[in-house]
Amino acid sequence: MAPTMFHRFHGRERCDECGARQWYAEDTLRYCRNGHRLEGFAEHVEDEDAFSTRGKVSRRQREPRSNRDHPAVKLTGDDARELYLEALQFVLMKLVRGLLERGSFPADYEAIVRALWTLRVRDLPLREVDDSTRGAEAARRRRSRSASSAASFSSELGADDGSVFSDTTTASWAPDARRRWKLPRLIDALALCYLGGLVMRLPITTADFCNWVQRGELDYLAVINSIPHNVRQRLPAEYHRALQVRDHIPLGHLQAAVQGLVIAFKIGADVVFPPLNYVPILVRFITELTLPAEIYSTAKCIAAILKTDYSYPTRKGIRKMSNPEVLLISLVVVSAKLLYSLDGVERPPRNHHDPRVVKVDWAKWQEAMRDDVGKTASGLPRGEEYKVTSEDVLTMEAEKLDDFMDWFEKMWISDRDPKTAEGIRELFETPKRPPDPADLNESPQQDNGSDIERAKRRFEVLNNSMVMVEPVPDDDQDGRGGNERSRVLGLCPVWRSQEDLPGAARELYERAASLVAIKLDTLIRMSVHIERQLELWCMERARQQRGKGKGKATRTGENEDSDNSGGHSDLLSED
Repeated sequence: MAPTMFHRFHGRERCDECGARQWYAEDTLRYCRNGHRLEGFAEHVEDEDAFSTRGKVSRRQREPRSNRDHPAVKLTGDDARELYLEALQFVLMKLVRGLLERGSFPADYEAIVRALWTLRVRDLPLREVDDSTRGAEAARRRRSRSASSAASFSSELGADDGSVFSDTTTASWAPDARRRWKLPRLIDALALCYLGGLVMRLPITTADFCNWVQRGELDYLAVINSIPHNVRQRLPAEYHRALQVRDHIPLGHLQAAVQGLVIAFKIGADVVFPPLNYVPILVRFITELTLPAEIYSTAKCIAAILKTDYSYPTRKGIRKMSNPEVLLISLVVVSAKLLYSLDGVERPPRNHHDPRVVKVDWAKWQEAMRDDVGKTASGLPRGEEYKVTSEDVLTMEAEKLDDFMDWFEKMWISDRDPKTAEGIRELFETPKRPPDPADLNESPQQDNGSDIERAKRRFEVLNNSMVMVEPVPDDDQDGRGGNERSRVLGLCPVWRSQEDLPGAARELYERAASLVAIKLDTLIRMSVHIERQLELWCMERARQQRGKGKGKATRTGENEDSDNSGGHSDLLSED
């Protein structure tokens, strides 16, 4: 007798009497394992002619499940790193496209940034293979990586020619195989855009990029929301954090990233970047700070004494103050400090050729600099919305609060991936305000026009406040006491901290630091460093003149310390 074949119930079915989960068939009837008959079941014996014939089978269409219900598998290892590089390249493409749309960048700017990106990623250690195929695979990847990255970058930007960088073009820039770079960061994409402008000698600064980012003119702060959703799903958490930014770029962060890339390009690819196109940048600094034109010639004179060429250092172990932009703005501040008294002490000029014959009323200058034209219609400064605190929101006016919420929604709320359910979201949605016609008609040309008008008004106030000072020669003083008094009055104070700065000087230093997006302490330290270098130069010059037995350094018969005390005055009064 053949053994009984038991079957399992489907799903959660079981015997109603004993709860057994198995059954068997006998004489076209179905019984549970314990012999209880199961109602509603009878086998059907098909005819042999109907063997393997079926009617029309219809299946209920299941509702397709969204990809959001089942998150994609996170990539790891080399696959995750390569996907991160593709996402970062997408961010770089958006930055370049935004800069080209501004109209102030030439058409070949894209090719320069693409070449820098190719050099940055061409020798990254990605795929690891076994020893048998490691050599051939690595060589093949090195040959194809630069071409593939350049080609994809060009195609994404919509280049017409679709040209790529050949091996012959980049062979001379091939980095040492023993040196391996780390993966680029998000700030490196913005730094590469700046270096592209530096290669083309464009009069732009790192502060310009920071301002464009803060105002939302460049998609950077919330750029992770612009990355395709399927890419974000497959990126691990550490790469999500690498692509996220806070509500602003910290002061000096972009400058440090640029300096790091300059050193890395020099060490890894033997690439040296040109110096700053400092002339238009220097003029812009003086114009933005509303300072007299004599600052320009004085700053160039001090730069010649320091023997600087406004180039980025290319060696490790340098100080942060070696940044050429920090040096340039410090020269402007030191020149204003030497030419025009910032501490309120009267320092009369020695002759009519002394640039100090013109006196600046710093109180009038402070009033002119507090012009509100650069603010929005509601009074909320553009690019400084991140400074609004919770206490400010409680006391903020309605229009200012609307402007802040519009900025917050534009920068941080992603329509691609809402954080709350649509039903809950709709409860809190309010009709958006109609756009301001001034914002719709806003263009870079109109911005330049408003800046020019504002600069004209400020310089009118400055010129009306400037007065001529009658020179007081040293020969008019009686005896050595008069000369000593004149020399002491000619000394400039040294401000080593924020607490040492007087009212007008503090405002000048703060505006100068914000103009280049650096900390105030950094500007103070750099200014003190320049003043120390000038002091050493004056000491050496006085020593040389004393050795020749002529010059102003020997006319009083004083020691070296006395000559050093009046060094800055000699610098201003002599050619």
